[in-house]
Amino acid sequence: MDMQNLLPIVQQEPVQFSSQGDELVGRLFLPAREGRFPAAIICHGAFGYKEHFYELAEALAHRGIAALALDMRGHGESEGPRFHVNMQAWRADVAAALEYLKSRREIESHHIGALGFSSGGTAVLEAAAQGASLRALVTLSATVRNVLTWWQWPFFKTANLVGAFKRRLGFGDLRLPLAFALKSVPAAVDPRINASIVGDPYLVQAYSGLPIPGAIECFIVDTFRRTKNVQCPVCVIHGAEDRVDPPASAKLLYDNLRGSKALHIVADSGHVGHMDKKKGEIIQLTCDWFADRL
Repeated sequence: MDMQNLLPIVQQEPVQFSSQGDELVGRLFLPAREGRFPAAIICHGAFGYKEHFYELAEALAHRGIAALALDMRGHGESEGPRFHVNMQAWRADVAAALEYLKSRREIESHHIGALGFSSGGTAVLEAAAQGASLRALVTLSATVRNVLTWWQWPFFKTANLVGAFKRRLGFGDLRLPLAFALKSVPAAVDPRINASIVGDPYLVQAYSGLPIPGAIECFIVDTFRRTKNVQCPVCVIHGAEDRVDPPASAKLLYDNLRGSKALHIVADSGHVGHMDKKKGEIIQLTCDWFADRL
């Protein structure tokens, strides 16, 4: 028997709304039944896009939780400076997504949470720390501190100064040709997933002209200093084999949270845990956390 055919049907629809004058694009996944549902906003990481999270969004909808997979500003189909990662802007995007979901008749407006991956995790934590009315969070490989090595730091610090000066002169950001970096640090344990990442034309485009200072906050943040202000329950998920941002970052985040929390360091999983060998376990952890707390 095909177990997939036994799962409840999920409705999908493209959505669009404004954030600080830029149009954001997402896809809303809804349980295919009458009623009002809790919901989760899903925020990808730097140089990512919403389609990587459709499997997770569909799993949430099967559990009776609406899911909005969002293209963050400057990414995917959304407007904004291409490939910029600005936490003030991304925090506003989370707030705009929250207000959009509250406006939908199918959504229980006081039962909305958020999942953030990598820099998307930074965004949802910053939003919650600033008082966004999020009922629960899940972070996956969240960036909460400087991820640059000691030898990378001087290079990016100098590039940031040069880029800022270039921008002040009216010539726009410095564009760094860093496509080689996609191959230098594996994002997944599964070699097939790594191959798909290295060969993804979208990611190659992003890394071939990475904007600095526009994207500097995908490398340098101090979000862990503000996570003590997060009031809602937080499930911290991180791959034990994450070579982009080591599991120590997850432990730092967990230790700085003051409210209800859980920590899962997932074995045999890298940075892109939602795509890697243990994606089923990570999806299950996410669904269970939101089902119990939204």
